[in-house]
Amino acid sequence: MNRILFITSKHTGGGHQSIIKALSQQLLLLSPETAFSVIDGFELGQGFLRFSSRSYDSFAIKFPALWGLIYQLSTPFKPLVNLFIARSIRKSLLKQIHIFHPDIIVSVHNLFVGSVIHILRQEGLDIPVISLIADLDHVTSLWADKRAKYILCPTEESRQRMLKAGMAEDQLILTGFPVRREFCDANPDVPFHRPLKDRKDLSVLLISGSQGSAQVIRIARTLLKNQNIRITIIAGHNAHLKKTMEKALYSSSAGNRVTIYGFVREMSTRMKEADLLIIRASPNVLMEAVNLCKPVIVTGALRGQEAKNPQFVLKYELGFVCRDVDHLPNIISALMKNQGEQLKQLAEHQYRFRKPESARRITERLIQTASEAHTSRSLPIA
Repeated sequence: MNRILFITSKHTGGGHQSIIKALSQQLLLLSPETAFSVIDGFELGQGFLRFSSRSYDSFAIKFPALWGLIYQLSTPFKPLVNLFIARSIRKSLLKQIHIFHPDIIVSVHNLFVGSVIHILRQEGLDIPVISLIADLDHVTSLWADKRAKYILCPTEESRQRMLKAGMAEDQLILTGFPVRREFCDANPDVPFHRPLKDRKDLSVLLISGSQGSAQVIRIARTLLKNQNIRITIIAGHNAHLKKTMEKALYSSSAGNRVTIYGFVREMSTRMKEADLLIIRASPNVLMEAVNLCKPVIVTGALRGQEAKNPQFVLKYELGFVCRDVDHLPNIISALMKNQGEQLKQLAEHQYRFRKPESARRITERLIQTASEAHTSRSLPIA
C-alpha cells in the first residue's frame, strides 16, 4: 500500500487546508487504496511554534508592516529558519514517520520543506520530499530546496521565482493551483450566461476574510447606496463580527437587501449565486472564484505572500483592484453598464485562465511518485 504524508497548517489561514481538501478528494477518487495522513507542522513543535501559528491571523492584520518585513527576511535567513524549525519538530516528526511509514512527504507550507529534508538526511531516511507551493506570485525561497524530489509550481510567476532561487528546470513542475472539486464545474454558471438585461439587480458576495468588521460594514454601506445591489456577506468563524454586522446593517433601510452568514460549508453555492465577489487577495478564494468564472474586486492583501496578488489579478484581467472603498460605486457602475458587458469580459478571461484539472494532475503525480518510492524500497538488495 502506498502512503503519503502531508504536512500543512491548520491555523495560518484556511488556504493550506483547502489545498489538502482538494488533493484528498482526488486521492479518494483516483486511488482509494492509497493511504494518506495529514499533520499540522506547527503542532509538531513546542510552545513558541504553536503560538506563532495560532496568532498568525491577528498578527498579520494588526502589524502588517512588521509581518511583511518578517516574510522578506525569511529569504536571507533561510538556513537559520530551517535549522530552527528542524530542531523544534524533529522528535515529533520522527515519531509520526515511524508510526505511518510514508513513501513520500508533501509539504504544503514553506517552513516544512528544507527543515524536514534536514531531519531526514540526519536520520538517514530515504523519503522523497515534495514542495507544493501554496502562493501565486510573491513566493519565499523557503519553498526551494535542491534536495527536494521536485517542486510543484501553481503559476509561471512562482516557477520563475524558484528558478531565481537556484532550482533546476527539471525540478520544477508547472501545475496550476489546486482547487476543490465543487469549484471545478465543467460548465460554470458564468455571468455571460446570465446577462443583466434580464434583470436590474446585481448580486454581490462579500467575503470578509480578515478585513475586519469596520471595513466590511463600510464596504456594505457604500454598496447599498445603489438600490440595484443585493449583498451576501460571509463572516466566517468570527461570531462577534457577524453580530456586529447584523446590528449595523439589518437595522438600516436597506437591510432587506443584505444576507449575513457565519461560517459556511457550501461556499461554492454562495459563489455560484453571485454575479460579483469582493474579496481580499487570498490565493485560494481568488482561484476558487476564477474556476467558477466569478469576477472579483480585490480590496486588500496581506503583506508578504499576498503582496503581488492584486497585480496578478490585473495582469490576467481576472477582476478589478480597489484600494479605496469610496471608489467601489464607480467600479460597479462601470461593470453594470451595457447589460454587464465588462462582467462578461472578465468572466471570459477567467474561463480561459482557469485550470480545473490542476488538483487531479497533482494527485496523479503524487500517486505515481509514492508508488515508485514504495516499489524501490521493497526491492530486494542485490
